Amino acid sequence: MAVLDADAAEFWSGVTVSHGISFADLHLWLAWYLDGFGRLAADEGSALAARKRWLPFAVVRGAGLACLVLRDAMQGAGAEFGARAYGRDGQVAAAALIEQIQAWDRAGRHTPPTFAYWPAGGDRSQIRADATVMNKTHGVVTISWPTSS
Repeated sequence: MAVLDADAAEFWSGVTVSHGISFADLHLWLAWYLDGFGRLAADEGSALAARKRWLPFAVVRGAGLACLVLRDAMQGAGAEFGARAYGRDGQVAAAALIEQIQAWDRAGRHTPPTFAYWPAGGDRSQIRADATVMNKTHGVVTISWPTSS
């Protein structure tokens, strides 16, 4: 049996978004900070494609996978983010996804990220202490979410 054909468990973050409000930087946050993160595609007619309110983002942990899902928030207040877990280690994957959704809500949601590029051989002493660094072939890219006041 395939992992995605098995029963799934859902876990909820308590983080909501109002209708019509963009949360595009959540995907960026997850891609940057969540090891094992990737896009998830589902073929038409598959069990995953038949499920409602999932987004094409997921995380893998061991023998488990968790994808990003939404459900209606209480009293029509928009939608709540969650994780749908599959496989033996699905709960571990879901916990990692939920943890980063909550971290984004606390530290990154209300301020736009700052990006910088530092060429190889350049002076990197000015890289912000709170920046996360991604090594690239010809230098590094940094991203940070300034603390909102």
